[in-house]
Amino acid sequence: MRKQRLLGIEKQMIRIISTALFMEVKNPKIQGMVSVTKIEVTEDLRYADAYFSVLSIGDNKVDELKVLEGLNEIKKYLRKRVSEETNLRYVPEIRVFLDDTVARAIKISNLIDKVNN
Repeated sequence: MRKQRLLGIEKQMIRIISTALFMEVKNPKIQGMVSVTKIEVTEDLRYADAYFSVLSIGDNKVDELKVLEGLNEIKKYLRKRVSEETNLRYVPEIRVFLDDTVARAIKISNLIDKVNN
């Protein structure tokens, strides 16, 4: 399959899943600001690895493992939403992962600030 097509499918899935998380999902385990950072679809379209970042809002610390559990509970719903909004013959099974890139970037930035001061 052409690389361009996979990139298009990945972008479309990011849009659909982000919208579903923001507008439709009401799972109490999914707290804080949860966003899709990246989706990687395998070439045979069997699996889509979805990476989510979780940021705490205010002073409340978010339990990331609880959020991951909530995302795993709704992944079949997310796959259904993708199938409704795309015309793919086979909709990939969604595998959920937490992406800690943003948290690591903040931590590194704080360490650099400490060294500079």
